[in-house]
Amino acid sequence: MSKVHKVEANIETVKWGYFDNSWEPILEVESGDIVDIEALNHQSGDAPDLLFDEKIKEIYEHFTDRNMGDHLITGPIYVKDAEPGDVIEIKIIDMKPRMNYGSQVLANWGNLSNEFNREETIFIYEVDTEKNITYPLFTYDYPRPINAPGLVTEPGSVERKPVKDKITLPLNLHFGTAGVLPAKEGKMHSLEPKNFGGNFDNKNFVKGTSLYTRAQIKGAGVFVGDSHFAQGDGELSGTGVEGSVNGRIQINLHKNKKMFKNIILDSGEHWEVHGYGHTLDLAAHEAAIEAVDFISHRFNISKELVYSTLSAKGDFHITQVANGVKGVHCRILKEAYKNLEANDESI
Repeated sequence: MSKVHKVEANIETVKWGYFDNSWEPILEVESGDIVDIEALNHQSGDAPDLLFDEKIKEIYEHFTDRNMGDHLITGPIYVKDAEPGDVIEIKIIDMKPRMNYGSQVLANWGNLSNEFNREETIFIYEVDTEKNITYPLFTYDYPRPINAPGLVTEPGSVERKPVKDKITLPLNLHFGTAGVLPAKEGKMHSLEPKNFGGNFDNKNFVKGTSLYTRAQIKGAGVFVGDSHFAQGDGELSGTGVEGSVNGRIQINLHKNKKMFKNIILDSGEHWEVHGYGHTLDLAAHEAAIEAVDFISHRFNISKELVYSTLSAKGDFHITQVANGVKGVHCRILKEAYKNLEANDESI
C-alpha cells in the first residue's frame, strides 16, 4: 500500500535559485508513494502583506544570498531503488492555492520589454477558489530595476492603483519547475529548462498529468517549485501569475523504460514532448526530433510515417520565451495511434 508523506516548505526543505546533486535528501519514498508537498512563490516580496505567511517570511529572512538564481525549490526527495537511466514519473494528484493572492510581473526580461521602455510593472492578483478564477486586484510601478531575486516592496513604499477593469482568468495551477537532480556536479542555475526538467514552464503540468524524466543520479532527487496560478503559452511578459501552491504528487519508478533527451508530459489525451534552444527555430526543431523518436519507438513504426502524422495532427506550442533558453512543446494526440500496440520498453 502506498504511503502518504508530507513535506512542508521551510528553511530545511527549500533551496533558492539552483540545483546541486550534492544536496542531501529531505525524504525517502518508495515507488507509488504519495507526497503532500508545498511550493512557494519566489515573487512573494511584491506584496508581503498578502503573499507572506510566517514560513515564507522566515525563508526570505534566512536566504540572504540569492544571487545564484530565481526560483524557490522544494526537495530533493530520494526514490528508493532508483538508478541513473531509470524513468521517474511525477504525477500531480491535486493542487490548491496556499493563499489567495499571487504576483505577475511586466519584467525587464519579458518579450516586449523594449516596447515598454524597460519599465517594470507589478500586478497583484486575487483568487476566487469557488469560481476557480483569478483576477488583477491592483498594480504599481516597480520602484527600481528588478536586478536580483527575492526583492521585497514594503506596503506604503509604492502607490497601489486598483484595477477596475473586470478581467477574470481561469485558475491554471501548475508547477513551472520540477524534475530530478542533474548528473553534472556543482551548482546549476534554476533559470533555464533542462533535459532533467528544471524551469520548463509548461502550463499543462496540472492535476491529473504525469511528468516523465530520467534519473541522473542514484535516488533521482525529485523536486518541485515555481508554482503558478495561471500562465499562457509563451509566458510573454516574463512571468505568469506566480503563487504559492500546496500540491499532492505521486512518485513512480519505472525500470527498463526508454526515454530520449527531454521530459515528457502525459495528460491522458495527449503526450507532450519538449525542445529547447536559444531561438524558437532551434527549440521547435528539437521538439520535433523528440516527437518523431518517441512515437516511432513507442509503436515500432517508421519515422517517415510519424513525421507525416505529426505534420497533419501534431500541435507545436511555444512553452516560454522568458528564460533565455526558449521552449517549445509538441502536443501529440493519443487517439491518432489508438489502433497500434505500444512497445513494452516505452513509457
